[in-house]
Amino acid sequence: MNSSPFTFESFLSGSCKAIRSSFLREILDIAGMSGIISFAGGLPNPDLFPVSQIRIALDQVMSDGGKSTLQYSGSQGYLPLREWIAGRYYKRFGIKVAPDNILITNGSQQALDLAGKLFLDPGDCILMEKPSYIGAIQAFSAYDIKMEQISLEHDGISITELKEKCRRCNPKFLYGIPNYQNPSGISYSEGKRLLLAEWLRTKKLPFIEDDPYSEIYFTKTNGIPVSFLLPEQCILTGSFSKMISPGIRTGWMLVPDKLKSYLLKAKQAADLHTNNIVQQLIYRFLVDNDVDMHLDRIRIHYHQQKETMLMLARHFLPQRTRFTNPDGGMFIWATLPDEFDTTELVKYAISEKVIFVPGKTFYVNGEGNHSMRLNFTSSSPDEMEDGMKRLRQAINLYMEHMKVKV
Repeated sequence: MNSSPFTFESFLSGSCKAIRSSFLREILDIAGMSGIISFAGGLPNPDLFPVSQIRIALDQVMSDGGKSTLQYSGSQGYLPLREWIAGRYYKRFGIKVAPDNILITNGSQQALDLAGKLFLDPGDCILMEKPSYIGAIQAFSAYDIKMEQISLEHDGISITELKEKCRRCNPKFLYGIPNYQNPSGISYSEGKRLLLAEWLRTKKLPFIEDDPYSEIYFTKTNGIPVSFLLPEQCILTGSFSKMISPGIRTGWMLVPDKLKSYLLKAKQAADLHTNNIVQQLIYRFLVDNDVDMHLDRIRIHYHQQKETMLMLARHFLPQRTRFTNPDGGMFIWATLPDEFDTTELVKYAISEKVIFVPGKTFYVNGEGNHSMRLNFTSSSPDEMEDGMKRLRQAINLYMEHMKVKV
């Protein structure tokens, strides 16, 4: 008689086993502990959440049609909300978008998973930026594929390296974040967008353009999405998480005509439809409030927070540390001298009750040991200063124990 305990391990699918763990999700548990100052999560500032306006919008939604709001709805999403998104693109870029080409998703994270369902088979290859968004690495890893990363230059992805990597494999698509990239904060220049669109057209390669930070700019608006330069072979994602709040978990995909039916089937198989109440709540908030005034408030506040963190980081982090200085978004990318391994440094940081995300997390091949991502949106100036002092103490301890001299 077999007396060994039952285990699910032998029954799990290969794709389930292939999913990478998320260091960020694990470290957020630490971030919630009392006394911890976190530069880790990509958390919007809760003081800027429109709490009272959301409460009013919800009351209005339930008063106007509570019974229908509580019912199942269509898989593509609430039509008035899709029309608002289409109108926003026209207002910002002068590009007409059909609401019928927009699919509402449970955050832009689901959009990445749906793209994986749409394109990927085990053993396939995809291209992405280096470094790249943790959530995308985790989402695509579920499909048991090979991920090749392309270096970021000061003005966006390296076209030379892109061409070289493309010759090595037959990629299914390129994934990228042209605006205030997560984690680096880098934005593609107008010239780089044009070059990329032309190369994609020549190569006939799909592009998954992730654009969650587009509305969070500081000094000037960002460039036109690559998807509008090449609409027939791009998917553009967007999110209300940074515009309103992440708790609403609502995003969208703008897709070409030829993909609509396939994406709808993938969406139906995943969850039938995105939360109906939340979709209507978002729409009510958007039409009943001055969205641009709300976003201007966020932009001004985040710009000030970025300047504060950059000043403090330059003062407290080691000499020869290099920083990005983003024109929007939520993150600063810091590259410490080669003597430092941030995967080890974070252990000392946690002991000093401050956390960040080590750079290695944003790579698929073990690079990034000297880098870290710092979130500047969720901490007050006093918390930033206290956190940077704690980080300096962690660095001192690391240097002492690891015999590092800089």
